[in-house]
Amino acid sequence: AAAGVAAVLAASPHALIVFQNALYVFDDHRDAKKHKPHYLFSTLLSILARAPLPDVVAAWDAGATGQRCEKLPAPCLAIAKQAGFAARGVLVPNPYFAHVGEWEKRCAAWREAIPAWPARDPRVFWRGSVKPGCNPGNVARLAALTFTAARDDLFDVRATSLDAPDPNTCAGFTAAMRALAAHSGAVRGAFVNASDFGRWRQYLNLPGTMGGSYSRNLNWLWPMRGVVHLWDSPAVEWYYPGLKAGATHGVVGRDFNAAVAALDGVRADAALEDRLRRGADATFRAFGSGGGLERYWRLAVEGLNEHFRAAEVLGDDRLRATALRRVRCAGLRRVRWVDPAGPFYDDTPGSGHPVAYETPGPRDPLLVACLNKNV
Repeated sequence: AAAGVAAVLAASPHALIVFQNALYVFDDHRDAKKHKPHYLFSTLLSILARAPLPDVVAAWDAGATGQRCEKLPAPCLAIAKQAGFAARGVLVPNPYFAHVGEWEKRCAAWREAIPAWPARDPRVFWRGSVKPGCNPGNVARLAALTFTAARDDLFDVRATSLDAPDPNTCAGFTAAMRALAAHSGAVRGAFVNASDFGRWRQYLNLPGTMGGSYSRNLNWLWPMRGVVHLWDSPAVEWYYPGLKAGATHGVVGRDFNAAVAALDGVRADAALEDRLRRGADATFRAFGSGGGLERYWRLAVEGLNEHFRAAEVLGDDRLRATALRRVRCAGLRRVRWVDPAGPFYDDTPGSGHPVAYETPGPRDPLLVACLNKNV
């Protein structure tokens, strides 16, 4: 077990450590300045603030596909797996909740403001960008936009920005996609704040633009007391084992006629519509609420320690010294909030930086343990 912990710590650009209810990384953390680790670390700090977490050590793949876990030491945490559950890594929630308590407050405010069902737009809603890369996400997004071009009475799927992939370079283009790539004005739409998503009854989630994997947009759909449709894709997130098509969500794919039939079926069947609404809301409460996120993280840490025994290693003087033997003690950084009162989000997506990386003080418990590893 000590050797396993040492292997993760040796992968310092990807390692994270919880020790005595404090969070640590290293000064060479690969993505420390980016918004994604800031939001993930803030989420963990908010859980630590509610109640202590056991000690744990893990590598973390900050990418959208989980593919780094194929090469990183175990345990490796992944926020999504582009190719499905069989890929290596332990799935954990994506970072964009930022703070479990503040996320609860935001969702409560959004849900309180949702209009009565008859007043909500019955069309399927999506907003997002399309980028020129050939990954499955951009191709899927362009395909979905063609649905609005053909049937804007059913689909309100629109791009806030559209730099279409090249149909001569990317595979899988239909004639409708080629036409839309050349003339996209009809499917442009203004940005919509998540607080206004409740104006619609049905929602479509599409794969992300970077790797064709998860999209953070889905975090905002489950709380909206509507019907959620997932694009037919092999990508998975942490809670997907709890999903069931026809009960928690609908499924839409590239076949336009099948998509129309699926949506017409929901609109024509009040019992099905109600079942999907209740299923989506149950998914939010079980997995996507602040309490659901905290519960999952605590179960994940418990499972990691049962299998990899990091808490046992860090709690034993001899084993801890073995695990820390090759660690650069001067490289340790303790993660704290810039301001414990917030803000934890930046409403401009991707630009939030709520945490700071501090050099541990001389009495910091992990630094002391590291410096005393050879004593």
